[in-house]
Amino acid sequence: MDVYIDILILTNVYVTYFFIKAVEKTVHKKYRAAKVLTASLIGGVSSMQILLTGSLILSGAIKILTLFLISMVLEGMKIKAVLKACAAMVSVNLLFIGLCFVLWKVFGRAVIVIGVTVYFDISLLMLAVITILTYAVFWLHDYLSFRCASKRGARVCVKTDFDEVVLDGISDTGNSLYDFFAQKSVVVCCSQELEKAFGSKRFKLLPYKTVNGSGMIRVYTPKSVRIDNKQVDVNIGMTNLGEPRAIFNPNILR
Repeated sequence: MDVYIDILILTNVYVTYFFIKAVEKTVHKKYRAAKVLTASLIGGVSSMQILLTGSLILSGAIKILTLFLISMVLEGMKIKAVLKACAAMVSVNLLFIGLCFVLWKVFGRAVIVIGVTVYFDISLLMLAVITILTYAVFWLHDYLSFRCASKRGARVCVKTDFDEVVLDGISDTGNSLYDFFAQKSVVVCCSQELEKAFGSKRFKLLPYKTVNGSGMIRVYTPKSVRIDNKQVDVNIGMTNLGEPRAIFNPNILR
């Protein structure tokens, strides 16, 4: 079977783009278009290694390094976020290859395996179907986990540099507070224990408005926040009004 370099690169740019969209559903982030385009191009160009080596070890190493580089382009130098994105990329790749093999067995298309890189002799329509199915699996997982987690009651665990505090959480779409400086949603908390946990940590003041009035709220950057067992990338707004609890917008769980 002939392997055409231009088709190889363009096809892998397309496939990498859908992989990144599936990763967004896994890590619950929306990457900038420029980063997605750059990462997709890296994925396309890296596919040329299929022409350079048949070594399983070398091919596997190149593949992992490529996925790590793509993750760095998407996440920057935040090592934990990079590793999480890279793990998601590996999962998407494995699912895609698995679907390709299934369809290859069903339709009897030719396939070349060099190292850990697979080149399939399939039509553009078939390729589109496979990538859409791959994306659909991760979209469905994200949707179902969102539906399960966006219940009225939840367990919100806020970790600071000094302590970890667990609060009863309330899912409320009315909480639209957003930290435009950090580009993060804000979970509004009322807790003296959490106040002590933040200690003398620096905070910013953000304006807020409710049906009962308006004012300024102190917003802190926590070390981490989990809602039930799901990690979310948010900031914490502190208020002294009401009983100890955390109010979050359910959309942050998506």
